[in-house]
Amino acid sequence: MRLGRLFAALLFYAGPLCAAGEGLGLPARLTTVDDGRATIHQLFSSFGGVLERGWELDIIAYSQPEDTGYEIPIIALRSAQSGPAIWIISGIHGEEPAGPNAIAAAIDDIVAAGELQPIVFIPLGNPHGYVRNWRYLNSPVWSDDTEVQSVGDSSHLLPDPDNVRQARAAVASSLEAAAITRYILQKMAEYPPVISIDLHEDDKIDEGYVYSQGVKGVQEPLATEAVRILRDNEIPVKLHGYTRFDEKIISGIVGPVVDSSIDELMGAHEIIVDGVRHSGPGAPVVLVFETPAGKLPLERRVRAHSALLKRMLMLVSGSKL
Repeated sequence: MRLGRLFAALLFYAGPLCAAGEGLGLPARLTTVDDGRATIHQLFSSFGGVLERGWELDIIAYSQPEDTGYEIPIIALRSAQSGPAIWIISGIHGEEPAGPNAIAAAIDDIVAAGELQPIVFIPLGNPHGYVRNWRYLNSPVWSDDTEVQSVGDSSHLLPDPDNVRQARAAVASSLEAAAITRYILQKMAEYPPVISIDLHEDDKIDEGYVYSQGVKGVQEPLATEAVRILRDNEIPVKLHGYTRFDEKIISGIVGPVVDSSIDELMGAHEIIVDGVRHSGPGAPVVLVFETPAGKLPLERRVRAHSALLKRMLMLVSGSKL
């Protein structure tokens, strides 16, 4: 039954997005962890406002991890005009609320930029994780004892470094990861990514940094600008040294890494689908913003992510927001 719902979810949803989300099957009784983040009903109401301005909504999947009693949709919104596009991704990890809240705060800026440059955004990749503050579908935190399931896992599509003719994994690690990556592959011809932006946080770091997965790596001017925006918004940035994953940081930027993430997928020029090599999304610019979350108030982190979004939209679309 759940597989059937997932396949049906790939169809365009033409109905209205209600203020409380009932039109998408979002239970009115659904509660969101109370730590200052917007409720999921408030987020969906904000995201749904773009439909009145000519945007289109796709339901990527209905997510229902095994220990939950209800489904929550994973949605994408796209500007009516297609073509080379800005892709914005957020909420891959549920305990990182700044990104989805920043998209809601910057929704008018996103719509304005969408009038000049096509845009696709997936604002809340892990809605169940968001409402209960769980990082993964099946675990609140990383665990050596659990095979954690990230909705952004793309290992089933990315070539194995040791054998580029096969994928790193035989199948997707979850139905949600399968659906989100499938959606990207379905839409990349109509909305080929010129830049992919993914909003992240990390409560285990005290200083942020920017991943640049695109062709210019640490030399990417937009990554340099992002570092400046973070610092201007009172976000400590680690300019040199290494991330907690032993990745080298140069001037606040981490160059391309092999991590099987949705961001690696967005920048991939070649992917493996059902054992066959295909062209990938190949975004020339892929940026992932990591802000420290443990010691900074959510309001400041949301403000920084909103400023990052606004500045990137201005520079890429040419808008005057």
